[in-house]
Amino acid sequence: MAQQLSVKLLTGEIHSVDSSACRTVWDFKIQVGRKTGVPPYQQKLACQNSTHLNLQDSSALSQYGLQTGDTLLLMVKNEESICIFLRNPNGRTSTYQVLPSDTVSQFRARIRGQERVEDNQFWLTYEGQTLDDHHKLSYYNIVPNGIVSMNLRLRGGALKLGGWSPLESSVVLHDCSLWSSAPHLICATAKQPPLL
Repeated sequence: MAQQLSVKLLTGEIHSVDSSACRTVWDFKIQVGRKTGVPPYQQKLACQNSTHLNLQDSSALSQYGLQTGDTLLLMVKNEESICIFLRNPNGRTSTYQVLPSDTVSQFRARIRGQERVEDNQFWLTYEGQTLDDHHKLSYYNIVPNGIVSMNLRLRGGALKLGGWSPLESSVVLHDCSLWSSAPHLICATAKQPPLL
């Protein structure tokens, strides 16, 4: 159910934000950030006429009994570190404390040290979106306690459509759409290592 809430800053500035009661406080903070320019990580929301002093990011707006026309107070806080989880391809999860203003490149450097993986061997995704080294983590609106996935790159071998790879590799990829009705299928063929 759609509802319109007012957000009031300590400066007296008021913004009207359309939302839904089933959305989380975090999702609402993202909307508020678009209107006010205050990143969601630096927002603290409180109900003006209620005992709810701090709305929790993972809670639904409906938990606070908000109605259309209600006013929330927005306090801007200093940047604080947040906890995020990194899940590697084996399913193991590691915990990282990061600042939302950290760049993806800085985060990758920490991962290289802790996970002992070379920089060119992995890339990161969050909710299906590839993280670009030049952006800040806040650009991707990673929720506190959110899960970032580490994806490994294939090593050895190269893609050469319809033939063998010129590289000395144990696996060669072929575009199987040349002889199959599945246009997106990629096949792997084993190749003997060269004799010395």
